[in-house]
Amino acid sequence: MRNLRSMVTALGTAALVAGVVSSCAAPGISPTDIPAMRSAIVADYPSVDGSTTTGPLARLLACDLLGVPCIWSAPASANIERTYVPDLNAAIPSQTASTITAIKFSTTHNAYVNLIEGKTDVLLEARLPSPDELAEASAKGVELETHAFALDAFVFLVNTNNPTENMPLATLRDIYAGKITTWSGASIDLGDPAAKINAYQREPNSGSQELMKQMVMGTTPMVDAPQMVVQTMVGPYNAIGGNPVTGDGGDRLGLGFSVYYYAAVMFSNPQVKMIGVDGVKPTSATISSRAYPLAAEVYVVTRKDAAAGSPALKYRDWLLSPDGQRVVKQSGYVPVS
Repeated sequence: MRNLRSMVTALGTAALVAGVVSSCAAPGISPTDIPAMRSAIVADYPSVDGSTTTGPLARLLACDLLGVPCIWSAPASANIERTYVPDLNAAIPSQTASTITAIKFSTTHNAYVNLIEGKTDVLLEARLPSPDELAEASAKGVELETHAFALDAFVFLVNTNNPTENMPLATLRDIYAGKITTWSGASIDLGDPAAKINAYQREPNSGSQELMKQMVMGTTPMVDAPQMVVQTMVGPYNAIGGNPVTGDGGDRLGLGFSVYYYAAVMFSNPQVKMIGVDGVKPTSATISSRAYPLAAEVYVVTRKDAAAGSPALKYRDWLLSPDGQRVVKQSGYVPVS
């Protein structure tokens, strides 16, 4: 194995800044091309990087291409971050199994940096590039091409002991702008009119933080609250839910955010729940229909200077084909076709 719907809504691809992020039509793939394409990818497998949430998919794609049966590393109720691993009950060559387990993503921002610097071939990303990443690409004369290959969604989290089941998008925006600071101010009765909202954020340039800016805040600045920043995807769960079994250390006044795939498929903390936005709960069905207002595309990203027929472009084209979309659906994502 060689080693950015409210701001941008195009379903297929999106151009953010001319000359830095470009879009191009999804390639037309004939069903008769698929076997040869799969063989070519296996023969010269590209280096793949991306967001934490797309890591399991990258492994499942490899499992499918290599003909290896794979399973989840832990049950959905295990309260740990899980991914796909080779099924050890099957006869799998150790080198093949190692190829799959070696797929580890460096998180959204770091993956973009790696692609811009030529350290990886192709990305599976939960968002389009941030302004900082665009600036870095421009400085290096790099142009990125993006294609949406799946649908996810941006979701909000509260403690299960919080009676909140839904919040208007405008209210959520006002909370994170610092205009609403109490639960009563958000029309939520927690028994204490002065109960403050502990609105957790993620670190700058993380996938979740940039999605929050792009999809929820828009041109409204987020309140500067470094004391409310939690690290990594599991951070909001630890802060809001505390101990997944006992709930000790949890925050009933907490509010956080994540993405649907992580919250519904990759990680479970029974002390934390997703809430609806504008009266719609996030589910696979409401995301697919886009009834849920914060449905978000997931992207395969390549460099524009990737050579025609390169491993990166073969992998991208296969992922966008019906065969690749089959695996996307199997992983738990909502395919775009």
